[in-house]
Amino acid sequence: MSSTVWFGLLGPVDIRLDGVPSPLPSARTRALLAALLCQANRVVSVDGLVDAVWGADPPDGAVTTLRSHVMRLRRCLGPEAGRLETVAPGYRILLDPGTELDTRIFVARYQAGQTAAGAGDWHTAARLAAEALALWRGEPLADVPSELLHLEEAAAWAELRVEAIELRARADIALGRAADAVAALRRLAADHPHREPAYALLMSALAAADRRAEALQVYRLLRTVLVRDLGMEPSPELRALHQRILAMDAGKKTAVAAGDGAAAAVIAEPAGEDEPNAAFVAWPTPRALPWDTADFTGREDELRRIVEGVTESLEPHAAYAAVIDGMPGVGKSALAIHAAHLLTDRFPDGQLYADLLGSTPSPADPRDVLTSFLRLLGIAPTDLPTSDLERGALYRSLLAERQVLVLLDDVHDAEQLAPLIPSAPGSALLATTRDRRVGIAGALRVALSPLTPAESHTLLARIVGAERTSAEPEATTAILAACAGLPLALRAAGDRIVARPAWQLADLARRLARPKGVVGAVDARFFDELRFGDHDVRATFETAFAALTATDSDNTLATAFCLLGLWNGTELGLPVAASLLGRPPADAEQLLERLVDLFLLQSPRHGRYLLHDLLRNFAAAKAATLLTPEQHRQAADLWRLPHARSADSSVLRDDGLSQPS
Repeated sequence: MSSTVWFGLLGPVDIRLDGVPSPLPSARTRALLAALLCQANRVVSVDGLVDAVWGADPPDGAVTTLRSHVMRLRRCLGPEAGRLETVAPGYRILLDPGTELDTRIFVARYQAGQTAAGAGDWHTAARLAAEALALWRGEPLADVPSELLHLEEAAAWAELRVEAIELRARADIALGRAADAVAALRRLAADHPHREPAYALLMSALAAADRRAEALQVYRLLRTVLVRDLGMEPSPELRALHQRILAMDAGKKTAVAAGDGAAAAVIAEPAGEDEPNAAFVAWPTPRALPWDTADFTGREDELRRIVEGVTESLEPHAAYAAVIDGMPGVGKSALAIHAAHLLTDRFPDGQLYADLLGSTPSPADPRDVLTSFLRLLGIAPTDLPTSDLERGALYRSLLAERQVLVLLDDVHDAEQLAPLIPSAPGSALLATTRDRRVGIAGALRVALSPLTPAESHTLLARIVGAERTSAEPEATTAILAACAGLPLALRAAGDRIVARPAWQLADLARRLARPKGVVGAVDARFFDELRFGDHDVRATFETAFAALTATDSDNTLATAFCLLGLWNGTELGLPVAASLLGRPPADAEQLLERLVDLFLLQSPRHGRYLLHDLLRNFAAAKAATLLTPEQHRQAADLWRLPHARSADSSVLRDDGLSQPS
């Protein structure tokens, strides 16, 4: 039985078989699929595909490599692999363009909407334009690194999208829904500051909605931008529209259409000294989110909670907020960025992003971040208030009139977070932190744990290729065990393999192998293997450790963390931990719970503590250089006591006595 197939190019490349996503293994495979879909049902030559996939400088053996990508693509198509045919001089993908490819459906609905508008059927035009625009999931070919396809295909679709927005606005104005069109037209004008049709429609919508003063202000702002940037006046048609709005009776609601025909040329009045600053209209809608992870894996439940929380919030009188926390390297930023990209269509007035550097010794100043956000929202430097109080009020006022998503990564504390929180309905905040004490009243709390073994395997397979992990199952298991479910470690290991195609997975597995309990040089080499590009486990841990010492003048927390690294069991109870730290139980508990708050220590249940495997190895390496010989000796003596056995063989009660497990 054949599957229901859907191909998407209006956003990241998407394949869905019976509604289920079928991930593509690499960027080159996505480029291959995109090139075939752009010429659906036509044969694309091998040379043409090489140009699309690699550009003007293909590697040696590109044709052979292309065949490998074709094989991978067929595997992704599963039962529909027969749609990808080998036909001289290249390949062809078969599909129904009317139901299975979003770009063809988008163009067809837009063109049908234009036909309906030409016949005066504005209801049908509005419906078809809305259906066409609903197919967009983001920037077309967002995850395809092909300059050729972006220039020849994506740019044309983007232009048609602009025209579809204008068609929808014309239909809304004609149907008496001018106010509904204003927000979309403002965003369009801001994104395309020299596009006169968008401004003409915005002026018409404002005038038809009895907002004549705003319509005239839009004209003055546009004229300033055109003269400043292009050295030209608005077109005769736009000047005629401006004159018609000037002639309107301010007390009478009159429909003003942005006509297609020529109008009498009326020269607009020169801009006066009190003309508003043109920076706001000329400044684009902020789209400040970082690049999304193409092979994002797992976290289905967390994503569902965040997305549903934003879309179905039970509290209509306040902005929505979610705080994501977890240990260093567990994927907080990746989850927040991925969720934010999924939600962009719900925040048409933009997305703001800032890395607050909270886990570093020098966190970002929230005043600097607030200033940056105000500039992104269109406030000129000369118009920025001088006081922090006024800047905060202006920021909240601007967001109160917009639907904006604010993403704050790596928040240090509540004081850093507070000035940047939206306060009005319609906007939302996503924040990540390594400190449990950072929170917002009423916010959704999402605590991230390491990936499950199945999720870890899937992520590694997506990075290095499923065929490689399948070919070396034992080495794959060893690498997964060494990475202990930490996404940062998995990405570092996977990227090393991808960058060294001559390596086997077993080569990396041997380099990651280490005897339990060995510290020093062996551990240093181990962390060297978990470093590639920006993915560096040791550097991430070092940053967290440096922040720990920066706030701890006598190094009490840092010393406690290093001592815990010497524990070579699994869990330990409070009495044993107090003995290890050389402190009364009450004092030791305060130190331990603070490390738990910072996600440098786990507490699976009350009074029980353990370190993540990689953090324990890091702490042990730190202990080798930071602890005194006496501290090492006392720790070694402690492990010899019966009550200090590993929880693998006994379960420690809170009174320090052991009982059979």
